Amino acid sequence: MDIFQEIARALKEEEQIMLATIISTTGSTPAAELSKMIIKNHGLTTLGTVGGGCLEAEVLSAALSLWGKGQAAVRIFHLTEDNTESGLICGGSLEVLIEPLDRSFVPVLEHLLSTRADGEDGALVTILEENKPVSKFFVRANDRTVHLSPGTHPISLIRKTALEVIETHVVAHFRSGTEEIFIEPVAGQPRLIIFGGGHISKFVCGLASQVGFRVTIIDDRVAFANRERFPEAAEVICDDFLGAIHQLQITPNTYIAIITRGHKFDELILEHVIDSEAKYVGVIGSKRKILTAYRHYLQKGIPREKMGRVHAPIGLDIGAVTAEEIALSIVAELIRVRRGGSDSVPSMSDAMPSLLATLEERSKREAT
Repeated sequence: MDIFQEIARALKEEEQIMLATIISTTGSTPAAELSKMIIKNHGLTTLGTVGGGCLEAEVLSAALSLWGKGQAAVRIFHLTEDNTESGLICGGSLEVLIEPLDRSFVPVLEHLLSTRADGEDGALVTILEENKPVSKFFVRANDRTVHLSPGTHPISLIRKTALEVIETHVVAHFRSGTEEIFIEPVAGQPRLIIFGGGHISKFVCGLASQVGFRVTIIDDRVAFANRERFPEAAEVICDDFLGAIHQLQITPNTYIAIITRGHKFDELILEHVIDSEAKYVGVIGSKRKILTAYRHYLQKGIPREKMGRVHAPIGLDIGAVTAEEIALSIVAELIRVRRGGSDSVPSMSDAMPSLLATLEERSKREAT
């Protein structure tokens, strides 16, 4: 679930909602910083979470106490062993910003969503004065100016801090005169380009969309590249693979999964994206099939170092057999690369560097 998309939907249905955002945590807590919960229908409906259980009930109660007053509040919740009977047994504490949102926020939200869809990072700035929201705006990473409503806002300080927040991905919370300022990072949505519209791609698309990737599907067959088959995809392109590649803008926030119906297509696509800025490139197939492709690349003069960045065979080594399981292993690897997770679960491609080195030595001997 994309919480910002849900906020946009909620504001189409209601003139005002409440939003709770965890702005800091210490110790062990049930939810992470920046977790959000939307309160709709005067508290009858919530979306998202700030931790569940009675903690969420307390946040909801605080939001209802502010409903209709045009006020915001920062509440601190301590989760200690004394709260065991209530279910708060994590032992940490968290700070939650609870604020009203109305339709005046929609232009800012549209700017935010557009920026995220472009894969660009930004920062959402909220300014309170005497617990009343006075300004809310979004700063793109490449914005050169900050546009604020009239007032005494410290523009240069906000701009400088927003850039730091974008870089560090840590919430900033400070006071300037009578104003209380919150600046939270908003990460650009990573783009996943899937070459091939087969059954594994179908499951990869669904799972990747659920965990926050903006998915593009590419296939040269109308029956496999259509909206009915891939309703979760942000974009479906029906074109020959090389023609489609020339339409793409591949950035450092792009992930590429090559899952076509034949190794000839896989090799052709990989040859054209291996020099791209993509953060991740993965190719499906057995080790034998991958080594055959690598042999062809070596013969074409493509250095082994370039091939070393490719995740092939694609996915984590979880013993996957079915299409659904293989898709899960692929998306799990995408998440690990995106979040910088540990390598405690091996990738299917872990054995390839040594095999590739052996293949290169053999190719050199054969050449002499």
